[in-house]
Amino acid sequence: MRVIHFTLPEPTPLLNTQLRKHFRQRSKAKIALARQIIAILGPDRPAEPMQKARVTVTRFSCGLPDYDNLYGGVKDALDVLTTPAAQANGKVRNKYGIGLIVDDSPKHINLIVEPVKCRRSEQRTEFLIEEIEA
Repeated sequence: MRVIHFTLPEPTPLLNTQLRKHFRQRSKAKIALARQIIAILGPDRPAEPMQKARVTVTRFSCGLPDYDNLYGGVKDALDVLTTPAAQANGKVRNKYGIGLIVDDSPKHINLIVEPVKCRRSEQRTEFLIEEIEA
């Protein structure tokens, strides 16, 4: 069973913040997030994506957001964790994906998102990706 654990130095942006961004700004943020995760994982990045995984995201921030804002806020992070896939219409689904998990659909992941209240200096986001036997 493979396990990937990494920490981002800031809390993930909440859904309300992401919805107010221009689509190009959001795309640039996804690219930056993908590069940041690749740099954090370094040589520990797996060669093959996990077919089925439990993804636990723990968001440490000064306040406790409501759950729809919290779960929606990890959407871009999940898109970055997935594997890019070509579609029949010629477009690429999850084109910024780095290939840690196959897809972010319920068929492929069990998602758990937890908020934790902390001091400003302790803000971060922790990701724990555990492979599940299918």
